[in-house]
Amino acid sequence: MQFSEYYERSALMSDGQPGNPRYRAALFDLDGTLVASSNTIDRHTRMWAKRNDLDVAEVMQASHGLRDRDFVPMFVSRSRVEAEIRWLHELSCRDTAGIAASPGATALTRSLPTGVWAVVTSAAREVALCRLAAASLPQPSLLICSEHVAEGKPAPESYLRAAAALNIGPHDCLVFEDSIAGLLSAKSAGMAAIAVGWRQAPVHGTPVTDLREVRIDCSPQGRLQVSSPAVCQPRAAPFDTSTISTAPFSAKD
Repeated sequence: MQFSEYYERSALMSDGQPGNPRYRAALFDLDGTLVASSNTIDRHTRMWAKRNDLDVAEVMQASHGLRDRDFVPMFVSRSRVEAEIRWLHELSCRDTAGIAASPGATALTRSLPTGVWAVVTSAAREVALCRLAAASLPQPSLLICSEHVAEGKPAPESYLRAAAALNIGPHDCLVFEDSIAGLLSAKSAGMAAIAVGWRQAPVHGTPVTDLREVRIDCSPQGRLQVSSPAVCQPRAAPFDTSTISTAPFSAKD
């Protein structure tokens, strides 16, 4: 099925009601949402910026929430991009010091049955698995990573691919995100969102301080009811899905 057809079907598939939202899947960002990794990532990013004699503050601001493949070309010549991405990848796998589960992440993910939640991350699969292990978090049955998409966040492709892999509509999904890029990705995909770590109005979704404020109950029919806070977002304007690659992929590759 083409993503454009899939998106158009989604409005007919959601059973969420205002004040009593129910979803069929919870889609979690990894870094900054499930995993407290900001200090580790900041350390790596600073090391990379200094390695390349770049302005550290500028690199830090530009890289938040993006794939290495998307921000590295902003700062180095095309001939050096692949080598610099490999350097960051190897460092990220080797150095997990400081990685921990975000407050509430362990209890929330362990309360959810397999198959109703996924991780959607800008990290490479190997990096994501290392960070989940370092944080002692369960590995989801579906893990959408940087290798699986042509366009990273803030494009909606990663979240739309997660919905497609779960065979559900975008409006049956609730996204948990901390970054502006991730929240814009969810918004463009037409998905409701909880903005984790926001203390003011986010670009999309309902703000919470951390995941301890969220409870998800799963019905026998597999519907997820979210409380504290109640979340039900209006439909967002659809992204131009004709630009999204529909090439097959394996989320377990």
